Amino acid sequence: MNVTDRIKRERGLDTIAGILPRSVGASATEVAAHFCLSESSDCYEEIDAAEAAKVLESVLHRYMTYNVEVMPLKLALELSAQFMAEFSDRSTKFFTNGDWGRKRGDNAWFPATSSTFDAGVIAVSDQKMGCVWCTDED
Repeated sequence: MNVTDRIKRERGLDTIAGILPRSVGASATEVAAHFCLSESSDCYEEIDAAEAAKVLESVLHRYMTYNVEVMPLKLALELSAQFMAEFSDRSTKFFTNGDWGRKRGDNAWFPATSSTFDAGVIAVSDQKMGCVWCTDED
């Protein structure tokens, strides 16, 4: 089972995840559209790989709604590391929509779905593109 299938199995039906061959000229918004996320460029901020890993760890480990554990931290760290390893190429750019898992205080975000809460990471390299996006309802 590949890492995105494992993420969907462990995090549940409220998770969008996949890795695909890159389309020529793919941008964060084009990748987002492929995964049925908002196409608004206002939603996505470029972040570095370390921040992307922290965002993934955060949204995989706990529900955004009530901060209740979804999976053990050890498993969230493992799945995050496996996804990030798929995008270790120096050409990779990472994007997210807010502050989940980042050291910024409040958890503010720009919604990329119609869910109450959503957050994740979009990755775009020269060879492939991927997404792990979690949604939670209040």
